[in-house]
Amino acid sequence: MTLVRAVIAKALRDAAAFNAGANSAPASVLWADPERTWEPVIRSLQEAVPILVLGEYDPTTAQGPALWLRAVLASPESAELPPYLAERDKRNPWVLYLPGVSRESVAAASALNDPLAPLAEVAIRSNWWPSAHGQTPWTPHSFLASKQGAGLDIAGDGATRTALTQVLDKFLFEDIDDLKRMGRLDSSRLHHLVLDDSVRTLLEWMDDPDTVRASLEGARWHALIASCKSVYGFSPEKEGTLTAASNLGRRGGAWSAVWQRFAENPARYSNIPDLLDQARPSIVPLFGDTDPHPDSWPSWNRDQEEVLRTALGELTTHQNPGDRVKELAAAHSAREDNVWAALGQAPLARAVGHLAELADRVATPSSLTDLKTQLAWYVDEGHMIDDLALRAIASVKTAQDRAAVTGALGVLYDPWVDESARAFQKAAMNNYTGQTGLAIEPETAVVYVDALRFDLATRVARRLSPLVAAVETRLAAFPSVTPTGQPAVAPIAVVTSGGTAFDAADDQGRALKGAVLRTALARAGVQFLDWDAAESGDPSGKAWTQTNSIDSLGHSQGHALAHLVDHQLDLVAERVRGLLDAGWRKVVIVTDHGFLLPGQPAQKVILPLQVTEGDAARKPRVARLKASATRPDFPILTWTWDSSVDMVSAPGTAAFEAGRLYEHGGLSLQECVIAVVTVTRGDTTVVPVQIETVRWTGQRCRIDYVPAEADIVAEIRLHPADSSSVVGGPKSPAEPGEVKVLVDEEQAAGGDVAWVVLLDPNGEVLVQTPTTVGGAE
Repeated sequence: MTLVRAVIAKALRDAAAFNAGANSAPASVLWADPERTWEPVIRSLQEAVPILVLGEYDPTTAQGPALWLRAVLASPESAELPPYLAERDKRNPWVLYLPGVSRESVAAASALNDPLAPLAEVAIRSNWWPSAHGQTPWTPHSFLASKQGAGLDIAGDGATRTALTQVLDKFLFEDIDDLKRMGRLDSSRLHHLVLDDSVRTLLEWMDDPDTVRASLEGARWHALIASCKSVYGFSPEKEGTLTAASNLGRRGGAWSAVWQRFAENPARYSNIPDLLDQARPSIVPLFGDTDPHPDSWPSWNRDQEEVLRTALGELTTHQNPGDRVKELAAAHSAREDNVWAALGQAPLARAVGHLAELADRVATPSSLTDLKTQLAWYVDEGHMIDDLALRAIASVKTAQDRAAVTGALGVLYDPWVDESARAFQKAAMNNYTGQTGLAIEPETAVVYVDALRFDLATRVARRLSPLVAAVETRLAAFPSVTPTGQPAVAPIAVVTSGGTAFDAADDQGRALKGAVLRTALARAGVQFLDWDAAESGDPSGKAWTQTNSIDSLGHSQGHALAHLVDHQLDLVAERVRGLLDAGWRKVVIVTDHGFLLPGQPAQKVILPLQVTEGDAARKPRVARLKASATRPDFPILTWTWDSSVDMVSAPGTAAFEAGRLYEHGGLSLQECVIAVVTVTRGDTTVVPVQIETVRWTGQRCRIDYVPAEADIVAEIRLHPADSSSVVGGPKSPAEPGEVKVLVDEEQAAGGDVAWVVLLDPNGEVLVQTPTTVGGAE
């Protein structure tokens, strides 16, 4: 690689060539520059060539009057010079740079009082650059374009000559061969060369014009101005940031690429959104009847969020809320992936996508009647509805938006939960058997997570990839409360026939919780490991560690649990990995029960106090009945720990207390179907990526794939091997093992045949499967 500076330095050294047989070495190379065209780059050239500069005395820059220059030539070791000149290679000749001075003026300096007179004598013993055969002083343009110089193809117009002068300090460090490959260098190309990233610089200037203007050196500022004029058709100095923002929002011509760059990382330019709103044009004068890019303006997005918020609030009175929410998702789905969504300003657009998929899944009433098929359906598919409800709530942050989403859930989700609970209760009346006991082998640690509902257990399992996480299903001990359920999943023997209220008890009648549970674990040879201290224990034995954060947050925070639960699941996954890293061969994740979290508070039903064992034996969704009391017309099951004790569950999703939101204890799929997740390191063989399911909600395609940790990008294509046939994506996963892709209806409408394609980071197809847009057969 040969830099432009190296070519100039070589030319200056070559100017000192002489015939050793006839002449002595020149005292120096004189460099006349009457127009001062090289002056901005002399400091840089001094690092490559020993250059002394004619001017006011300043030894730190090797500058001084003519007499001082002559003295340095006579005795450089006695002169005060910068280190890079004092330690120069003596094979390199001194160069005397003479800014504002012509060759003729040196020759004519004969009078003793002429400030150039000391150089007249030096000139006799020196060579000039250029040589006597070309006495016209080199300019940057003439030298770099000449065959004696760099031989570059540089346009000769005034704009290019001016541009070269402006960018010369950066131009020195360009590679000659690279410049030649570029072909003709005009003013536009020269300016682009010195801007490391012209688009980024433009956006940074729009974001903070004063700071960026102050930080740009002369050449870069001039380059930005020239680039804006030639490429983007506006003048930063004359038209300002509002004009730039107006152009950015319209995205015409080259501004389309600027918008794309802004959209890739909008958080980097925090002031541009407000600037765009200031520049938002009146639609009619500029665009006629339509705005081609209304989504450019933050205020438009806010208006759309308000429209959607109102529409969600009206679902309670809509004749068909399921179809309506799908219509809303179709109208707003494009905003889910736009620049304002990336800035967190389109939460309802994201939430309505989850609501639409939820509505699609609950649209077909379940015809399952027996307990076994209900359990299988819930484990395979039903729990995803609960997951979608949580994700819809988690999408929004403000109380106003949360009210809109939970109101929609009250119409779409709550009836399904109640209906499925009643079907489950009917099937469970004579067939429910809560499972108890947990057999574990040595080298196994149990991680107990209170209220790890089935959908949350599947989230944890995905987080643990590429570890092997095998999910098994069991029915929780009834009622679905911790005093009953926690001992049922502990690796201990519960020998008593039961305790009071809901507490399983040890052989001394003590409730198996707190210190009593720890004692029971110790008797069973199970170490108790403190959760907060991340104790790892002895991996050759058995262990138990526990957290109740999810249940605690649910009771205290209600709907806000949706925002907090992922962090808790991350902590669970971290605990599991830590135990395996500490040497445990296997980790088993267990829970006592799930929970209900409807959109709206539960309906209250009356359960007379006199038929129960009193306040201590009553919870919002379950109560212990007196043995002799009249049985209410509610679901009644025997207590898992004592078949002589009857427990009554609130019907459907109702509660015995008003205003209840997050609850458990009753009889429903969400409360009673729990997971046991066994985690091991498994085989380290790389598992190929596979598509598990493809599901459509309107024009949005949800793709579930394994392994969940795979680094993939999803596209919907009309032809699987043709990257130009993309009609949706590329889209990265929103969650491990799950990616959603929106298909442009104008490019592929419902019913069109297409392909789901998963790509690796290099764009190579990993797996593909045919599909029908919209899911229509």
